[in-house]
Amino acid sequence: MVMVRRKICWAFFIFFCAFICSMPAAGRSYAQSTQQINLKKCLKCHPALGKELASKGAHAPFKNLQCSSCHNPHASNYKHLVKEQIGKLCTSCHKGKKEKIGKKYSHPPFEEGACLKCHRAHSSKNRKLLVAGSGELCFNCHARKEILSKKHKHDPAKKGKCLTCHSPHTADHEPMLKKSLKQACASCHSITSNKAQKSHSYYPVQDTKCTSCHNPHASNHGGLIKERSHKPFARKKCTQCHNSAQSKNPLAVKGKGVSVCTACHPSVSKDFRKVNAHVGRGVFCTNCHSPHTSDELHMKKAKETKVCTDCHQDTKRRLRDNKNKHKHPSVMEGKCSDCHRPHGSNFRLFYGADEITTCTGCHKRHASFTHPVGKGAIDPRSKGEITCITCHNLMGSRHDFSLRFNRKKQLCIQCHKGY
Repeated sequence: MVMVRRKICWAFFIFFCAFICSMPAAGRSYAQSTQQINLKKCLKCHPALGKELASKGAHAPFKNLQCSSCHNPHASNYKHLVKEQIGKLCTSCHKGKKEKIGKKYSHPPFEEGACLKCHRAHSSKNRKLLVAGSGELCFNCHARKEILSKKHKHDPAKKGKCLTCHSPHTADHEPMLKKSLKQACASCHSITSNKAQKSHSYYPVQDTKCTSCHNPHASNHGGLIKERSHKPFARKKCTQCHNSAQSKNPLAVKGKGVSVCTACHPSVSKDFRKVNAHVGRGVFCTNCHSPHTSDELHMKKAKETKVCTDCHQDTKRRLRDNKNKHKHPSVMEGKCSDCHRPHGSNFRLFYGADEITTCTGCHKRHASFTHPVGKGAIDPRSKGEITCITCHNLMGSRHDFSLRFNRKKQLCIQCHKGY
């Protein structure tokens, strides 16, 4: 009898152990089968995903049938039922990219959390789930014609190897360079050889900015020299502005302050003597203009918007705010100088005339039919004259007609408190 009881106990113990050991496997089997069922449910309405699933370049969560790692199957505040805003959703797994946020410069799509401008969510034939090959991807936003239509092309740009020099997410160097400009150029080009010295009239250029003369992508001129050249540079008369190459300080300029430039540009000197002048302590002609070559009119260092917003950071923030959908046409075209005088003005905010005349020069109907403005129309808040920009913010607004507030009521009660 005792022997029978012992056999029964051992049999029960063995069965219990076998049952416990089988539970994880059963759990895994159940989880796998649940995923398969969930995926089948997804594919029932989204059959095209089946082909993407078979792709070698499938996104890991998608490949592992983990649709719910990114999507909520029932409801969401975001398009395609994703669990979170795309940028936050991606960086929740891609921690390495999240850590790069602290760098000085950000690629706009990365900064805006618009990862899907460059990457596909499920699968891609291209590495890193890119929407196109690296040689084509950048041209989805950056105009190929503007960058590569010229006769002479920089080899990396010609081959579509943008990432040789640029970082796609964040960088410590402008414009999104992986290294400093000097390091980026010197990693391929010798700037201390006899040939390099001779081509630069024996001036020491190893500590200068290469892009002050060269276009890093393409040019119609040999040596990738930019399209427009300052006359002394074009004539190789460096000593018109600089000391000789053999002097102790060859790169120093002759003359003091703006006199170096105004000696040849006297009309600018007159502008600098106006009430508001765009020159002063820490601000010099070369803040905006290149002294050697440029691809822009009037030898500007870059596109007009960039030149201006390098200093006017408040305007830059307003322009880049996606919620500010209403902007003055000249602002959207990057033509700041349509309204503002870049060197000097006798009017506020560097306008070419008083604020009302500046606006009504184009908006002629408003010259005779408008809210009271000018003398006699006083803003109760500032005690100053009401002008067009009292109500309109031309650099960017969330409201129609670039109004500072909603025009239904909010705008009016800023002054008309009794209503």
